[in-house]
Amino acid sequence: MEQKSTNSKSEDPSSEIPQPRILERGDHGVSRNKIDRDALRALYRLIDEGHVAYLVGGAVRDLMIGKTPKDFDIATDATPRKVKRIFRNCRLIGRRFRLAHLHYRDGKILEVATFRSSGEADEVVRDGEMIHRDNVFGTPGEDSHRRDLTINGLFYDVSNFTVIDYVGGVKDLRDGVVRMIGDPDRSFHEDPVRMLRAIRHSGRTGFQLSGETVAAMERCRGQILKANPARLLEEFYKDLGSGHARNYFQTLQQLGYLDLLMPVVGDWMEESQGLVPWLEALDRLDGLVAAGQRVHQAMGITALIAPELLSHLDTLIHRKSSSTHLPKSVREGISRVLRQLKVYRRDEDRLRKGLGSLALAHRCTEEGRWSREAENSPWARDSIEILFILLGPGDGRAELLEQARSFPEAELPPPRVRRRRPGRSQGARPDGSGSSSTPSTTEGPSSDRPKKRRRRPRRRSSGPSEG
Repeated sequence: MEQKSTNSKSEDPSSEIPQPRILERGDHGVSRNKIDRDALRALYRLIDEGHVAYLVGGAVRDLMIGKTPKDFDIATDATPRKVKRIFRNCRLIGRRFRLAHLHYRDGKILEVATFRSSGEADEVVRDGEMIHRDNVFGTPGEDSHRRDLTINGLFYDVSNFTVIDYVGGVKDLRDGVVRMIGDPDRSFHEDPVRMLRAIRHSGRTGFQLSGETVAAMERCRGQILKANPARLLEEFYKDLGSGHARNYFQTLQQLGYLDLLMPVVGDWMEESQGLVPWLEALDRLDGLVAAGQRVHQAMGITALIAPELLSHLDTLIHRKSSSTHLPKSVREGISRVLRQLKVYRRDEDRLRKGLGSLALAHRCTEEGRWSREAENSPWARDSIEILFILLGPGDGRAELLEQARSFPEAELPPPRVRRRRPGRSQGARPDGSGSSSTPSTTEGPSSDRPKKRRRRPRRRSSGPSEG
C-alpha cells in the first residue's frame, strides 16, 4: 500500500517539492537482512539520538532490483559535527561538502552525509555554471532533488520499513530507465562528470538512457573537458575495476566522449583493427574481476590502451636484455596516451616495470613453467597478467597466471622526499648560529651560512634652518 507524505517544503523560492511517493514494506522488497550490520547500527543510533536518518542512493537501488550493494551510504539531518559527537569512529572530510566517514575493521568505511539544500543560497560558489563549493544543509526533499539520477534518489527508512521517492525513481527502476533529475542540461553544466555517471549506471544495470538524457549529453558533450582531470581518472579507475568496463568504454566511444578525453585511443577506434582487440582486452579484464581476482588499476590501464601496447608487443617479448627499462620507441608511444589520461606516476611506473618484464614471462609460457629467475622477479605477476589481458588465456598463460597469484605483489619504493635548502629568510641568528639545529662545521668569514641582511640607514629629512 502507498501513502503520501505531508512534506511540502519548497525546493527553492520559485518551485515547490512535490509530495513523495511512499512504498510500504510489502511493495518494495527491501529487507534489513541484506543491509550491512554496521550500517543498520549507525542508522538506529542516529534515530535514537533524535535525528532523521535514511539509507540512500545506490544501496536502495541495488536492493530494489535484487543486487547486493557495494556501499551503504546514509543521509541524515544531523550536521557533520553532530555526527562526529555521536560516533567515536568518525572522521570529517571534504571541502566542497563536508562528509562524515565512519571507520570500521578491515578498512570498511560508511559515508554519512547531511541533507543538502537546493543550492540557491549564498554559500554555493559557482564558476560560470559549475558548482565548486556546496555546503548548504536542507531537507530530505531538497536533498533528493540534488542527486544526479532518479534511480539514485530513493531513501529507505528503517524506522518504518518504507521507501521514500521524491523524484520518480521507483517508476524508472521498474521501467529500466536511466534519467537525470530535473533539467539534464543544467545538471551537466553544474557537474560534467554526471554524464559519465549516467553512462556507468546504464552499463551496470542494463537500463536504457532516457531520450532527453541522451539529447542533453549530445548538447553538453564538450563540457566534459572542464572536469578536473584527476577526478576523471578516478572515475575511469572505478569503471575499469567494476566488471563492466567493456560496456562503459564502448558507450563512451559510441557517444563521442573517447575522442575528447583520449584522442589517441579514439583514433585507434576509427580502424576496425583497433576496435576488436580493444574490446577483447576489456572483456578479459571484466572476466578477471568477475572471477573475484584483485586487479591493480595499472593493469586496468593495460586493457584501456591495449591497441598501443599490441603495436609494440613483438619488440617487448623478444627482447634479449634482462633490464626492465623500455626501449625509447615504446616509452614514447606509451607516454603519449598516458599523458592524455593524466595517469598517476606510481601507476605509470608499475605499468612500465610490468611491460619491461614481458620477455621473461613470454619465455616462461614457451617453457610451460615459471623459471627460478621469474619466481624471484617482483614483476612476474604483473607481466603475465598483462600478457593475459592482451592475448588471452592460450599458450599456458591462464595456468601461469593462476600460479603467479601466490607470488608477492609488486611494490614500488616510496617516492624520494627532497630536503628543502634553507632560504634567505632562515638566516643567521643574533648569536651567529644558522637557522638549523645542526651545528655548522665551517667557521670564519668563508662560511656558506646565509648572511644577515643589513638595513640601509634611513636618510634624514632636512628641516628649515633656525636663525
